[in-house]
Amino acid sequence: MHKELVLSAFEKAKKEVKEATGVTMSITGLSKKISDYMMDECRFQYHEKSLRNKYNIAASGEIVELKSSVANCLCNYLGYENYADFILEREKEMNPIETAEAEIIESQQIRKQSSMGEKLKIVIQKNKVTLFF
Repeated sequence: MHKELVLSAFEKAKKEVKEATGVTMSITGLSKKISDYMMDECRFQYHEKSLRNKYNIAASGEIVELKSSVANCLCNYLGYENYADFILEREKEMNPIETAEAEIIESQQIRKQSSMGEKLKIVIQKNKVTLFF
């Protein structure tokens, strides 16, 4: 899944640069842009050469391994809160029917569970006579 994360980050950077300047930037330039974001927003340094190497590995189809801090920062760059949110969104995109069914089932289970106020109302109704004495 880190492979998709790296490729998505570079794709976003490519789109941003293309929209801003009208020019397609090289992988080295894109990795510099992402590295600068990581330094400014996430407050840690991840060198552009490391990012470029990770991109080249991902682009070749091999498995990419990232530290959790790097993965979370890339997810922030993509607009997700953390890596877990990125995974959940990818799962929803890959299996929209299963996700929709799971959400329906989950919402029905939530409706079936009664709140504390409803439970208290039931107890009072069952024990009205006892409560009056």
